[in-house]
Amino acid sequence: MPNEKFWDAATAVEGDNSQPALIVAWHHGCACGEKVVSLNGVPFDPSAIDRLIRTLRKARRQVYGK
Repeated sequence: MPNEKFWDAATAVEGDNSQPALIVAWHHGCACGEKVVSLNGVPFDPSAIDRLIRTLRKARRQVYGK
């Protein structure tokens, strides 16, 4: 299952074997026909993912002015 991992930038150091703060994983297109996107192992439906993206964009704009 493909995934992207994110570490806490304030404390993580490359190669220190720390656990990631967030893992985004997805699965689709195999013979089983299953489609899933999960955050830290919790599956999310398409509407929840869209809401999360909107919320992250809003937070970024308010904090960084973009």
